[in-house]
Amino acid sequence: MRQVGLRPDAIRFSCPELHPGGCTWSPALGAFLVSSQKQGKLVLVEMDGRCVDLLDHPLLITSTAVRERDGRAYVAVGHRGVHGRSLSPRKSPGDDTILRIGRVCVFDIADRRLVGSHDLAPLVPGAHLLLPDDLVVADDGSVYVTDACRPVVYRIPPAGHGEPHVFLADERLGGSSAGGKGSGRIGGLALLPHGAIIFSSAADGQLFKAPLGNAHEFRPIGTPHPFPGADAVALGPEGHLYLAATDGDRPGTVVWQLASDDGFESVRVVAVDRHGEEDRAVAFAVAQHRVWAIDGHPEALELFRPDTADYVIAPFAP
Repeated sequence: MRQVGLRPDAIRFSCPELHPGGCTWSPALGAFLVSSQKQGKLVLVEMDGRCVDLLDHPLLITSTAVRERDGRAYVAVGHRGVHGRSLSPRKSPGDDTILRIGRVCVFDIADRRLVGSHDLAPLVPGAHLLLPDDLVVADDGSVYVTDACRPVVYRIPPAGHGEPHVFLADERLGGSSAGGKGSGRIGGLALLPHGAIIFSSAADGQLFKAPLGNAHEFRPIGTPHPFPGADAVALGPEGHLYLAATDGDRPGTVVWQLASDDGFESVRVVAVDRHGEEDRAVAFAVAQHRVWAIDGHPEALELFRPDTADYVIAPFAP
């Protein structure tokens, strides 16, 4: 097992108290966009490791997933109560909003301007908690968002085609979680080219597939075994699925490369990339015909411990 930061092709960069939430490749800027759970902002990480602030906004409290499409950055935003500006009135709506705020913010990459904000909180009934986790943007412009607190996928239709709504909700996918990043949630999302999404279930380590035209037809994907702690997923350029999961009882992350011969009705293991004991893949990005994982330290965020200033983005390397 090699620490990913020691690999020769890994990108090492420094950004104090970043606590990465998401990562995506920006074709417009030729670099990675990384979101911060602690500071809310987006930073730009170049292939040589240079890191600069890209944009910030009062709505960005806890920024989790980030995706870019057609020159726009889509950012999933919640409120975990751990952001670095908790004393700032513009970023601290109050403790009663912790795990109660959820939205997707859309920014124009060229001028860093906010061009859209979609509130998900009205979709969460009663006392249920809310923390947007992962998101994908479909070809028609629809945005699909998972929730770290509930087994739910939300859908934000393209402009002029309706309001945000619950696309899929099923307690069989893990039940309710008492807080963010619990077991009772849907984990990562990946978009398939033939009109379906794949998502992971952290509770039982399973993968599921749901057609975009009818979420009620979601079904489990046949796997050789469960993947405990299943979280981030991504579709690679060769059509394989990449899945981050825990490494049994050991610290660190295993990234599985999975192939399918039947349209992802089932998958088989192609290769495995085991990260170091102190490394945990929190998000994937596809760049330069490879799948890259950004390693973070979510346990430091969850336990309110100071985090390192140094992070790594590394390509899949079995």
